[in-house]
Amino acid sequence: MNEKRKSSSKVRVRFAPSPTGFLHIGSARTALFNWLYARKNNGKFIIRIEDTDIARHQEDTISLMLNSLKWLGLNWDEGPDAGGRYSPYRQSARVDIYKEYTKKLIRERKAYHCFCSPEELKDKREKALKDNKFYKYDRKCLNLSAGEIKKNIDLGKKYAVRLLVPDNKTITFADNVYGTITVNSSNIEDFIIIRSNGLPTYNFSVAIDDALMEISNIIRGEDHLSNTPKQILIYNALNFVPPDFTHLPMILGSDGQKLSKRHGSISIESYREEGFLPQAILNYLALLGWAYDEKTTIFSASELVDKFSLDSITKKPAKFDYSKLLWINGHYIRDTEDKKLKEVIKKRVLQNILSKNKLEKIPAGHEIVEGLDEKIIKIVPLVKERIKTLSECDKLIGPFFVKVEYDAEIKNHFKDKKAFAAEVLNKTLDSLANTSKDKSNFNSSTIEHNLRQLSDQLNVSFRKIAEVVRIAMWGATISPPLFETMEIIGKEEAIKRLESYKNILAARL
Repeated sequence: MNEKRKSSSKVRVRFAPSPTGFLHIGSARTALFNWLYARKNNGKFIIRIEDTDIARHQEDTISLMLNSLKWLGLNWDEGPDAGGRYSPYRQSARVDIYKEYTKKLIRERKAYHCFCSPEELKDKREKALKDNKFYKYDRKCLNLSAGEIKKNIDLGKKYAVRLLVPDNKTITFADNVYGTITVNSSNIEDFIIIRSNGLPTYNFSVAIDDALMEISNIIRGEDHLSNTPKQILIYNALNFVPPDFTHLPMILGSDGQKLSKRHGSISIESYREEGFLPQAILNYLALLGWAYDEKTTIFSASELVDKFSLDSITKKPAKFDYSKLLWINGHYIRDTEDKKLKEVIKKRVLQNILSKNKLEKIPAGHEIVEGLDEKIIKIVPLVKERIKTLSECDKLIGPFFVKVEYDAEIKNHFKDKKAFAAEVLNKTLDSLANTSKDKSNFNSSTIEHNLRQLSDQLNVSFRKIAEVVRIAMWGATISPPLFETMEIIGKEEAIKRLESYKNILAARL
């Protein structure tokens, strides 16, 4: 076995999630900063799955997390699905490696078997707490003889393995964000490295994996800062060279409290379903604890790679601002070419509208509805300036595809002006009836011209005319630009909607 990480100037970083749920904001930011550092320094970005926590393990979340990373554009060079010279990249497949290093530490008397039961340890911990004393394992099992150890094992007694922590040793390491950190080993008990089920604890497995995979830089959340001294003890015990450390600041809610769903913090998969663009998510994640300057907010992925530096990471907790994320996403939507946005919106139309059988006529077994591309490309300019997420777009464009339903409020909107509204509808229907069936003549310009003529005929403001027609067309008082909307809906459907709302008013006259 290679006892030391090979000296190398090559940057190798890793993102090592535990499959216990979806990929969330904090983890995604960690992955991004690792990816940026690797790409900035022509290094390697590695994915490693830390899946030895049986109680919390959820196998199906592995593919979900990897898919979220791919969607964000965070491609990796080595990993469980990509392979690599340091495979396997799942800790559950590396258990034999941890066992070998455990045996080595025991042989060198740097670790020892511990047969103390959980109940016994709990009683000691509670007694120390009751006596207002700092609890630390009393090394009861440290000096067991080889015969006693064998006897206990033969009797089937469960045991863990503890690292023998050197007494009164100063542990010092440099962190790129928090500076030089010093801890005395007197404050660290002989911690467990192998559980009684034979599986490694986090600190043991991660230290071995990082060393064997020649990870040059550890970039992770501040919550791991307290783990670092223990991992350094393991590096030292195994004669490994510690990597360079960077711990990222916490992410808090806008109110300064622990980040949660109420602050808008949801999984990356949920953001995707909500209609956020991956480049917007990446851009915003980069701003959580890192800043190029005090004014620049929008960065493309290539600009982030070019400008990223560990020196620009602040130790001040980052605040998650959902409204800012919405603003950035809206910027990227507006900045997307109409043709590209058409494809994104088309996919959502097929998934969220057509698949739910809300369209009057859907060809059975067909994924593509005739004229869908032509229709959506006309819709895009009408909505892209008005939305911050694509889910808003779903709601905004629904009536282009869905039969309009008039709620009670809309049905009674003209309760004091029914006769006027009915007259507008009748005259609009007459106007449309006289319009050529040729699609080229049923366009927004012609529609606007005819409705403005109607305004002159009735001697009322055009705004009042448009209000009646808009409600009939859209089932709401607000819609995309009215004339363009009617052109996209088409003459036949426009007449249907005018007739439908006319009948509703007639029933109330």
